[in-house]
Amino acid sequence: MWKAFRRLWRLLELHVTTFGVVALVSINSFLTRTRMSHENGIALAGRLRIVDDPQFPPHEFFSAAREFGCRVRHGAASFTDDAKMVVRSASLKFADDRDGSPFDLIMNSGRTSLFWTARMFVQFMRVTLAGRGKEFVPYLAKYPLSVEATNDGVRRDPTSFAEMSYYSQTVFGFVGLDGVRRYVRYRMIPRDYGGVDSGMPDAEDRRHSWLQNPYDDETRSRNYLKDEIAARIARTGGVHYKLQLQLRDWPDAVSPEFISSGLIWSETEFPWRDVADITLDRALDYVESMLTSFDIGNHPPSLPVPPATSIDDYHSINHLRLKGWPAQKARLLSYRLFGMLPKFPDSRQAPDWYGIPPMVPPPARAERPPAG
Repeated sequence: MWKAFRRLWRLLELHVTTFGVVALVSINSFLTRTRMSHENGIALAGRLRIVDDPQFPPHEFFSAAREFGCRVRHGAASFTDDAKMVVRSASLKFADDRDGSPFDLIMNSGRTSLFWTARMFVQFMRVTLAGRGKEFVPYLAKYPLSVEATNDGVRRDPTSFAEMSYYSQTVFGFVGLDGVRRYVRYRMIPRDYGGVDSGMPDAEDRRHSWLQNPYDDETRSRNYLKDEIAARIARTGGVHYKLQLQLRDWPDAVSPEFISSGLIWSETEFPWRDVADITLDRALDYVESMLTSFDIGNHPPSLPVPPATSIDDYHSINHLRLKGWPAQKARLLSYRLFGMLPKFPDSRQAPDWYGIPPMVPPPARAERPPAG
């Protein structure tokens, strides 16, 4: 009886927390006409083709040589300045469409996440609302693995979105034609990936990962990464990525430790396998990029989103994402009623730009120690 009550209480806590987070984000999205995060991005379109000889268990959806139109939206996890030191993102849609898709993935730079349960996410939201910067320090002190995740995920001054790798971090389900349930993680890497991302933080940045402001002498546009990848596509005809996956068995345990998005799977024991080749040959305009949405609720039954049982369940992050569709609808409705926000200015003198007070700027480039 007591165990049943505890299970019911944990589910109730999960649903109440989810409702509160989604309501808060939806109201903000409607009133401000903004995304919850990854606000200033660029959408690219092209084709995706499943590899000819998949080296993973046969799968109905990932069948050999199958082709899709696709979209990828690149952006930064926070702020509207490409020169800030932040996590970068790549959201992938298996359709060249604003909304509908048989499969969507949300990925970020870095192999692990700063939060791996809904409870942690709520704490992270409070830090963000408090003003970021030094407000992150108590959070990072409480969760040391978050320090490692931050240092692994942030990028400063990357050359291009097309020279970084992106990870799902959270785990999903994979049910092959053999009927066996497995856990899966995804990543998207440049086709000719050399193993090191552009923009990796140096030793000084890793000591002060919450100091995200650009250098004092930064002169590039706030939109330099978006401009660069659009120009690269126009110049070369396209950018190329590979979608890959890792697989491991799905045990009977409700929430085994290894599914935490704060932990890395061994690449030796669980090697990355090629899933698809991606070619992006069109950069979409600002309006189309803003209207393009991604929803992990877009998935076939054979690639399920495992259910969460509490706000401390490692699946609860995907649970929040799965239930977050009202925020997307609220933002799109606000566009129709009030119009879309103007394109983000290039200048840091524009009224919408802000730093992270009261933190000082990072050391000048010449004063910074070498990476190590």
